[in-house]
Amino acid sequence: MCFIVAREGYATVQCMLFVGETISKGMVTFSSKIPRESIIEIVATATKPDREIDGCSQQMELQVKEIWCVNKSVPILPFQLEDASRIVLDQKAEDKPAAKDDEETKDGEAMPVVRQDVRLNNRIIDLRVPTNQAIFRLQSGVCQIYREFMLSRDFIEIHSPKLIGGASEGGANVFKLKYFEQDACLAQSPQLYK
Repeated sequence: MCFIVAREGYATVQCMLFVGETISKGMVTFSSKIPRESIIEIVATATKPDREIDGCSQQMELQVKEIWCVNKSVPILPFQLEDASRIVLDQKAEDKPAAKDDEETKDGEAMPVVRQDVRLNNRIIDLRVPTNQAIFRLQSGVCQIYREFMLSRDFIEIHSPKLIGGASEGGANVFKLKYFEQDACLAQSPQLYK
């Protein structure tokens, strides 16, 4: 038997593999060696467990019939999501000695701390932290409510150009780049188009 916690967006669910007709010992061994944060694809049957599931947002179990590893993550990640989810009040790394910098204590046990510089250098992993997911969901909800409010009052949403043929602001620093072998600039303001 093997347990896997799978995440889809913000929701987590417990997946179980039992050796039987559809699951071999080799598949259980394979599944237990899939590194955390890998992308998997499964075929499963959803069941209601006898007791409450701790540590997952969904109170359903998936009885796995087939499992594929679509994209395997590196075996050792720069940090774990559980460590990045922990609240750290002091982010200043330069004020503390290096040996004590990466740990906090909880009930006498050392707990890893993920500092802001590590998060930013590994943003793709940091975006998976539930706190960051919640921030994006709140931002999306606020934008949706604002959009609905404005549309109900007959406003029209526009999307101004982000790349323009030349600098629109006089004397301002602009971000220049090549776009299909021509010079282009990142628009600093949409005011010209509104």
